[in-house]
Amino acid sequence: MKRKITLLQILFLCIFVAAGVYLVKYNYDRERTEEEMEYLQSLVKENSGATEQPDSISVVVENENGTETLGSQEEQYESNGMLTRYYSLYQQNNDMIGWIKIAGTKIDYPVMFNNTNNVYYLHRNFYKERNSAGMPYLDYQCDLGDWSDNLIIYSHNMKNGTMFHDLLEYQTVGFWENHKIVNFDTMYVRCEYEIFAAFRTAVGADDEFKYYEFVNAESKREFDEYVRECKERSLYDTRITPEYGETLLTLSTCSYNVNDERFVVVARQISKK
Repeated sequence: MKRKITLLQILFLCIFVAAGVYLVKYNYDRERTEEEMEYLQSLVKENSGATEQPDSISVVVENENGTETLGSQEEQYESNGMLTRYYSLYQQNNDMIGWIKIAGTKIDYPVMFNNTNNVYYLHRNFYKERNSAGMPYLDYQCDLGDWSDNLIIYSHNMKNGTMFHDLLEYQTVGFWENHKIVNFDTMYVRCEYEIFAAFRTAVGADDEFKYYEFVNAESKREFDEYVRECKERSLYDTRITPEYGETLLTLSTCSYNVNDERFVVVARQISKK
């Protein structure tokens, strides 16, 4: 006697196949992303071409244990004013507007920008190909030309530890104490930011903090209010309070603790060269 295949069994089979295809695609994207990022990082290192000079500028370099120390290097620039270390990448994709790095973490990536929406690089790689890992990208409302008061960068929290996964390490004050500095360079200048707050907020919650709506302060009062809210929500007191006129850097990723929760790290610019 032949066994009949029910509609429910067909449905379960389709779900099983779809889940398998998704898992294969996810793992493929993950491995490909890691390879691509290693390649891009190697290009930056190769193109930095900096040499020790007695009268050169000071820059942050990373030593073997992941901490940061000051070194002196002569930075190189192209004829158009762009930093040589990033120029070859920019030639491959001129949506690249900078590079973000936090020593002692895996965060060491190009930052992309699309001036029409915040969706384009959500699931696209550096080469604009579909990829679940996406790329770190600057909020489309931000303006590096006029230097918005708050530069907001988003990226996924990938389970393999890539993209902005390591931001969640800032849930502990001990990690912050040893990793206070974020390096976010544009194509033209190298910048350092000092982290002053780290907090969680859920999108759509009654007490949601809409940090993503603050790009430019209309007044000192509005700037101070944003800083105050960040510090009050912070998981620990850093005793650092940005002043009106300083550029802020806000880094955002999903935390997965509750539905639509975001983990946010906010810093102030302390050097620009």
